[in-house]
Amino acid sequence: MEEKQIKLLKALAKKIQSEKKERTMVVASLQSAKILTKGENFTGHLKNLDKVFAGAE
Repeated sequence: MEEKQIKLLKALAKKIQSEKKERTMVVASLQSAKILTKGENFTGHLKNLDKVFAGAE
């Protein structure tokens, strides 16, 4: 990867990190990636993440 591409990717990553994200958009994104079910539970092989996020609520 060229130096210019790396700089552009870093700038894009910073921009994405600084954007305000709404819960509904995050949930929709995770559902489209098949990470969450429609009931907002983790899918199949990701069920163990329930243990990690149980205390986050």
